[in-house]
Amino acid sequence: MGLFNDLGKKFEKLKQTAESSADGEATHGCKECETLLYTDYDECPECGSDSVVPVRQD
Repeated sequence: MGLFNDLGKKFEKLKQTAESSADGEATHGCKECETLLYTDYDECPECGSDSVVPVRQD
């Protein structure tokens, strides 16, 4: 079971690194869970809310 825990931790770290480096390119976001999204969704893929809105790009 230790192998799966190690792989899970490494994957989560990689995911967080990728998300943080791409945050500046997000086009939409969920008002409920504040997840940044890169395309328009009818529902948030993280929490299922229909509160997906465009983010303001300065």
